[in-house]
Amino acid sequence: MQLTEDLCSLEEPWRTRFLVLIANHATGQQWDGQVPDRSEVTAWLEEDAALQRQIALMLETWRK
Repeated sequence: MQLTEDLCSLEEPWRTRFLVLIANHATGQQWDGQVPDRSEVTAWLEEDAALQRQIALMLETWRK
C-alpha cells in the first residue's frame, strides 16, 4: 500500500510518531507503545477506510 510506504519513508521522529498514532487508533488506545511493523500498519489501514482517509489527510497536510 502506497500510504504505508509513504509513512515508512518519513524521517524520524515523524515516522515513529505517525506509526504509533495509527497503532493507537487501530487498537483503541491499547497499543503497547512499540513501533508497529509495516504489515501491521498496512492491515489496519486496509481494514479501516476512515482511518486510512484520516491518516492520508494528516500526512498530506503535514507535508505542505
